[in-house]
Amino acid sequence: MSSLSIFNNHPAVVGMVHLKPLPGSPLWGGSMDDIVRSALQDAHSLEEGGADGIMVENFWDIPFTRGRVEAVTVASMTRCVQEIKREINIPIGVNVLRNDGPAALSIAQVTGARFIRVNVLSSAMITDQGIIEGCAYELSRLRTRLQAEVVVLADIMVKHAFPLGAMDIVSVARDTALRSGADGLIVSGSETGSPLKLDDLVLVREALPDFPLASGSGVTIDNVSQFLPLLDLLVVGTFFKKDGDVRNPVDSKRVAHMVQKIRSAP
Repeated sequence: MSSLSIFNNHPAVVGMVHLKPLPGSPLWGGSMDDIVRSALQDAHSLEEGGADGIMVENFWDIPFTRGRVEAVTVASMTRCVQEIKREINIPIGVNVLRNDGPAALSIAQVTGARFIRVNVLSSAMITDQGIIEGCAYELSRLRTRLQAEVVVLADIMVKHAFPLGAMDIVSVARDTALRSGADGLIVSGSETGSPLKLDDLVLVREALPDFPLASGSGVTIDNVSQFLPLLDLLVVGTFFKKDGDVRNPVDSKRVAHMVQKIRSAP
C-alpha cells in the first residue's frame, strides 16, 4: 500500500471540498474571495473532524466539459488549493471535472498537493458531457516530464456514466491498474451520493488483492462497516455535509462520528 503511505491511517478517510462555482461557469457568483472562504471553512471542518486528507473539486462548475477546462478554472483551483495548503496540515488532493487529469496533476505539482483523482483514466465512458476517453497516455507522460511524485487515484466505471461497449468492471479495473499508471482504484455508485455495490467491490478486490482500493460515493455511518474490510481508502462527500445534503457546508461532527466508527472497527 505504498502509494497511500501519504496518509497516517489505514483505511484512510478523505473528505471533499466542493468548490463553489468558479469564474466563467454559469453559476459563478462574482467573488473569488467568497469561494476561498467557503473552501477554507470546509477544509478546517474536515481536519477538525479527523479526516486523513482533503480532495478539492470544482463540483459546482456544472455543466462540465468533456475535455480540457479553461485556463481560468485552472488558475482559480490553483489559488484555492494553495490557500487551503497554507492552513491545513493533512494531505490535499485535486480533481478537475469532468476529466482533466493533466490540469489536476499540474495544479498538484505547483501547489504541493499529494494526490489527484481522474474519472476516466482508461477505456471510454458515455456521460452527460458526451463520450469521454481515457487520458492515461497524456497524463503518464506529463507525470514523467514533471517528475511529479503525485498519487493518481482512478475511477473505474465512474458515476454518472456508462461504459462504451461491453466492458465488465474486472477487466476495466485490471487495465486501469496494470496498463494505465494508476496508483489506486476508486469504485463508486451510479451517481453522487449513491452507495457503491458491494458485489462490484468484492469482484475488484478478488481480481486485484494487493492493489489500493477506495470507495468513491455513498458511504454513510450506516453502511460503512460492510465496506471496510475491502477498502484502503474512503472518499466521502455527501455524508460529511450538514444534514447529509451535498449543497450544505461540511459538518465537523458528522466527520468525527464517521471517523470514530472507522477507527474503532475491528
